[in-house]
Amino acid sequence: MNNNKFKLLPVSFAISCVLTTIPSISIAADEEETEIIQVSGIRSSLAHSMELKKNAPSIQDSIVAEDIGKFPDQNVAESLQRISGVMISRTNGEGAQVSVRGMGPKFNAVKVNNRTVATTERGREFDFQSIPSELISGADVIKASRANIAEGSLGAYVNVNTARPLSKPGFHAVGSIHALYNDLAGETGTKLSGIVSNTFADGTLGVVVGVSKQTSTNRIDAAGTTHWASFDADGSSVIGDVRNTAGAVVPTGSIYYPGRATYTLDQEDRERTSLNTTLQWSPTEDFVNTVDFLYSELSRQARSSGIQVPMQGAGWEDLVVTDNNTVLTGIRRSRPIDTLLQERGQDSETFAFGYNGKLYLNELTLTADVAYSKAESTPRGNTLVAHATNPNYDNTLDINHPDYIDGQIKGVTENDYINFDNSGDIMTLDTSIEFGNPAAIRSHWNDIQHKELEDTVFEAKFDANYELDSGVFRSVDMGLAYTDREKSQDTYQIANGCLNRDKWVAPTGDTDEEIYTNRNTIFPYNTCGQRHDFEDSLFSFNKEAFLEDEAGNFPRTFVLVNDFDAYKQAVADIRDEDDWTTEIHKPASSVANTEKVTALYTQLNLEGDSSSFNWTGNFGVRYVKTETSSTGHRKFLDKDNITESPDTGEGIILGLEYTPEEAVTAVKEYSHVLPSFNLNLDFNNGFFIKTAAAKVITRPALEDTGVNSTYPANIRVNQYNTKGGNPDLDPYEATQYDLSFEYYSDGGDSYSVGLFHKAIDTFISQKTVLKDTGYIIQSDPDYGSFYEIRQEQTNRTGGSVTGIELAALHNFDYLPGLLSGFGVQANFTYTDTKDDEAASDEIKRDSVKSGGSGLEGFSKTAYNLIGFYDKDNFQARLAYNWRDDYLKHRSGPVIGSNGLPQHVEAYGQFDFSASYDLSENMTISAEAINLTNENILEYADIRERVTLLQYSGRRFQVGFTTKF
Repeated sequence: MNNNKFKLLPVSFAISCVLTTIPSISIAADEEETEIIQVSGIRSSLAHSMELKKNAPSIQDSIVAEDIGKFPDQNVAESLQRISGVMISRTNGEGAQVSVRGMGPKFNAVKVNNRTVATTERGREFDFQSIPSELISGADVIKASRANIAEGSLGAYVNVNTARPLSKPGFHAVGSIHALYNDLAGETGTKLSGIVSNTFADGTLGVVVGVSKQTSTNRIDAAGTTHWASFDADGSSVIGDVRNTAGAVVPTGSIYYPGRATYTLDQEDRERTSLNTTLQWSPTEDFVNTVDFLYSELSRQARSSGIQVPMQGAGWEDLVVTDNNTVLTGIRRSRPIDTLLQERGQDSETFAFGYNGKLYLNELTLTADVAYSKAESTPRGNTLVAHATNPNYDNTLDINHPDYIDGQIKGVTENDYINFDNSGDIMTLDTSIEFGNPAAIRSHWNDIQHKELEDTVFEAKFDANYELDSGVFRSVDMGLAYTDREKSQDTYQIANGCLNRDKWVAPTGDTDEEIYTNRNTIFPYNTCGQRHDFEDSLFSFNKEAFLEDEAGNFPRTFVLVNDFDAYKQAVADIRDEDDWTTEIHKPASSVANTEKVTALYTQLNLEGDSSSFNWTGNFGVRYVKTETSSTGHRKFLDKDNITESPDTGEGIILGLEYTPEEAVTAVKEYSHVLPSFNLNLDFNNGFFIKTAAAKVITRPALEDTGVNSTYPANIRVNQYNTKGGNPDLDPYEATQYDLSFEYYSDGGDSYSVGLFHKAIDTFISQKTVLKDTGYIIQSDPDYGSFYEIRQEQTNRTGGSVTGIELAALHNFDYLPGLLSGFGVQANFTYTDTKDDEAASDEIKRDSVKSGGSGLEGFSKTAYNLIGFYDKDNFQARLAYNWRDDYLKHRSGPVIGSNGLPQHVEAYGQFDFSASYDLSENMTISAEAINLTNENILEYADIRERVTLLQYSGRRFQVGFTTKF
């Protein structure tokens, strides 16, 4: 190779045999030349991907398996992030969902073999953790819409492909075994997979069967804050003056503080079993039948231990705040610290079946496709909160004993203190509370709950393509499609987290103090706020280094529960209620949503040439009609039956009652006409120009259209947070425009520049609104009205998304010797967004910074830089993936940031993989994910208000693969 490498040379041949995933590819220059260029492994995958991108009927990117059973990464989502404009979100460190050009997971239509697969989540988002990469042959990210692909995407249409046996005749088999290791958990796991493909009856019958089984253990260390709230600097919450960092008194203003500081250590056991089978029968060359079967079973079970520091209520001393009025340092006295013991997990099953029949009748091609899928999952979220106290207090004293000390009931005295410092990313503590001592643990509040989710999808499609012989009119596509989907959620929860209501006696007394005292000293039935001592043998303490990469005097050691079942039995003994964990159905939190979609389309495919270029294109229109319904129960606050507790320094607690539940069904119907246009210009020298325009929609998440709502029963007066659906939502609507300049060299290099703009006409926004309940606080009339802080989804006008994508693939073939195996792949995305009504979605609050004028979920910049080596028997890849910070929620979760904007800090990660072919049929491989052990950090409206700092550690994999 020489400097002509960089000149624009005419392309004298087409890469015609790249479209396969076998380990080597032969490329013939023309009929007279005999030179064969061997391309294998990474080079094969990249060459195939570029060929798909170049010849696609609209703007798209693709990834392809390097070989049968050899996808580039452990996870399909982690491979997709190598594509320009694609970013991923992670669950416990593993890629789970994709965003395209800043449009979040709910804006992307993800299909498997062009079919909708039922999901184990409440939304439309597709969780890539449910499908092992070994069973995937490739994936396409179609960024410019066409009439002949399903609607539903403002971001991209992502199609994941499984292998087809007739596309690779003969017998093929591959088996692999891998050892997995998470360095944070210090545990190993295994991954076994096998794929067999064969054809019979002279190549007319083929079958491929793939099986994968993975077990792994992960650990997540996290610290954060929740229940953000505020109080007045000149109010009764503070003892003494509030001062800033310069020592000056802050006379007035809203002071923002976290209601909880949390420190948690999660250990997650994960097991996934997957089966994929495809059967193809082609009795003639003109008739192909394909049957797909996919089954996936995923279990994720986590046990979490840690503590949470209650910061709510009055009693702040020596308080220092930042210039933004965020609590920085101070003292809280006579406060226990909560242990935070959690059981979180989910068992899920996904089943998908599909039939596709394709018939060629001269110029006419007919395709019928029928598919059914079902997903079931049972997410669980048990929270077991005990009190860590001062174990030296005298727990034999009755409240009426003359030596009883005020505060004794919680196991703390006025001499107990919590000094806190919130100046870093993790709140540091100096405290007399012995949260790491099993002897200090006392009973408190518990919650047991789970949900049963089900999603069923039936799809039927019929497509026809007719070849034309009429000048530039090459063919016409027509078709119709029908989808019937139902998602349901049933919620189950215990009746009360504190006491046995069947044996509870109504409080008596003439004064608020007597009523409160009696209510909180009913033994043995009330576990909350009491001094019931657990057996020390129930607990141990963590020996692992907690958040060892972070500096600071924050809690490093805390109690662990040795046996969650034994802990629950101890609570049962206190409550005198063995069946206290029995969960009852919660109709008002349960819901069923149905969605029926009928679509018709036609698309004219065009082709022509001129003296300067050849061109192809398509113009089409898609008509879709959507019918939705939501069935559930509603109830309303009964203002005449609200009870109040006296304020003992932690805030007034309200007991809420509601009207009887009423069954309700809400229906909605809407339709859209969606035109689209794509044009590709091929200048016959490697240069392409592609342009596109389309009207697109994304339907509301089914979880957002439910009639269900949350109904808290016992809450603090300033924490009446509710959230509900809106069955009358219209879909997101946008008009999008794309322009792409692409160059492909005859040596396998490629370069592209893409411009895109989306004008969003209709948007769905989560708003936090204050609703006056009409109830006046009785015990503190100065407090005034009791407000509901409600989060709800509403329609409004949208905004715009404008951006540029740069991508390059360069092979260093011209370097001498071993250096010729090097290559580099890089891409960069810049996105600018504008939210026309951003200001109207935010509650104007003193000392709260606006979320800005951009749309949620969009990073300004993102890039991927990948260096690879592919020579002889050795392959290696080092990738760095980075995305800028972004606004996660304009109005954050009520429990997390209490409606404050919520942001995610910029994140970058190094991944490395390598393999060596011991022989033609045996390969050893290694992979490392998150080499530099990066963390995820989220914060509220201001960077100093950190809500989450999380480490998931590094993941390693070594394995052996053999093929036949």
